[in-house]
Parts: sequence; C-alpha cells; structure tokens
Amino acid sequence: MSRVVREGRGGWYRLDPVPGADELEDFYESRYYDLIRRGGRAPELRKLTAGGDAARRELEWLRGSMYRDLVDSLVEVHGACSRVLDVGAGTGQFVEFLRAEGLDAEGIEPAREASESARAAGIPIHTSTLAGWSEDPNHSGAYDAVVALNVLEHVPDPVAVVRGVRKLLAVGGVAVIRVPNDFSELQEAAQRATGLEPWWICAPDHVNYFTFASLCAFLASEGLPVEHQFTDFPVELFLLMGDVYVGNVAAGAAMHERRVRMELALPPAVRRRLYTALAAAGFGRNAVAFGRRRD
Repeated sequence: MSRVVREGRGGWYRLDPVPGADELEDFYESRYYDLIRRGGRAPELRKLTAGGDAARRELEWLRGSMYRDLVDSLVEVHGACSRVLDVGAGTGQFVEFLRAEGLDAEGIEPAREASESARAAGIPIHTSTLAGWSEDPNHSGAYDAVVALNVLEHVPDPVAVVRGVRKLLAVGGVAVIRVPNDFSELQEAAQRATGLEPWWICAPDHVNYFTFASLCAFLASEGLPVEHQFTDFPVELFLLMGDVYVGNVAAGAAMHERRVRMELALPPAVRRRLYTALAAAGFGRNAVAFGRRRD
C-alpha cells in the first residue's frame, strides 16, 4: 500500500512521494479507464459513459440529488448568481443542468475528447486547463461561482488549483469544492469492523485526502472562508451493517441502488437538511464546501 503522510501546510493527507507528471500521465493513458470499466474507479463516470438505461438512471439520480442540492445550496449561500464556471467539467452534464436552471454556465476540461463531445452536444465546455484559463486577464474576477467537483484529490498541487479558482472569482463570489471525505471516523470504524485495508487510498490518481475540517481550514488559509457545507450518503454505514461492497462490483451496485432510491425519495429540502447536519458532524462520503472570496 502507498505511504500516506499529513500535509504540513493544511493538515490534509497526501501520497508520499507525490506522483510525478510522467507517472500520472502513464497511469491515465494506460490503466485509468480500464479500472473504471472494471468498477475500480469513478462508478458515476462508468455508468454515465456506458449508455442505455444505466446512464439514464445515473443522470436522473444526479439531477435529482447532487446537482439539485448543489444549485439550491449555491443560491442559498450566494443569493443572486448568474455566471458560473465548472472546472474539470468532463462532457458537461452539470453545466447542462446549471443552464437549464437559468444560470450562465460554462466549463473547462483539459481532455480534448470529452470537451469536444460536450460542444458537439451544444454544451459550452472549453478545452483548457485551469492554469491556462485563469491566466487570461479576461477571466480574472469574471465569475459569481467557480465549481470544482472531485478535482483537488487528483492534483499534485491543490494550492495552485485553489488559488486559480480564487483568481477567477469576483469579489463576493463563491468557490464550490467537492472532495471525498477520507480518513473519517466512519471509515476507520468500518475498517476495524471488516479488517479491510484502507480501501479509500487510490494510488497514484488520488494524491490528496481531505476531511471536512482539513478542507475548510485549507480554503480559509487561501482566502476562501467556508460559509456552508453539506455531504451525501455515508456509504460506510453499509459496511458497518455487514454489507461488504469493497472489491465486490455486484454488491457495490446493489448498495448504490439502495442509496439512489433513498435520496430520490427524500424531498430536496429534507435531504439537504439531513446532509447539512451530517456534514456538521464530519460524516458523509463526500465533503462539499462553499468558500467566499471577500476581497
């Protein structure tokens, strides 16, 4: 298992040593998408790219739960919000949802195939890195909100990413950051109960590991104090109830479907209240933080 150490600048955990650019490039080119197909990475992406009923069901769930909760929370935190940028937008499903909600949304995505696919579908996703986009003076301070969903865990330098996000925000704008909530108390309890190795450590692509506390401290240290946070279903509860889905794709699919049914059955306001309360206790599979640029 890869060595993980606590990062001195912000208190999150990271791989040691941090993978180099060549190692990461080789991994993404030769192994990443094979792991996705076999269920070892990014189950949401695997279902969305599979097509057919599975993709339709996954998109229905995302629109009815995570996307809905993100937009409702953003409006609650920011108020009037128009121009939004999605960083690492992929093929543009979230940007499409934002635009359907009446927001002037666009995205950036470094993978040319994904961004071209989005543009072919009429979704404004630009082929660009965050560094390249933020260096353009026309983009500095141009956005009411910048969203980075599951980006920070993958990058060798999360500080540079957060600074790039802040540069793109107008004064008073909000950064929406989502990362896995790792090394949590629920994970550690589930690990003790099952005897499994830490399954949440995914080298070399998951470089950084955050909790709610370390994510909020990090954003505050970079001039984006957090004003709101929420989470999603704490899937570790399945392990604590004896449903061991780790390393078992069929069991994982069954647990996921139970979660989907529960989240879609809850009224959005009830679901957000539940997940806001869980976030305050540090529980939930993912940490979502809303940090405001104040100057």
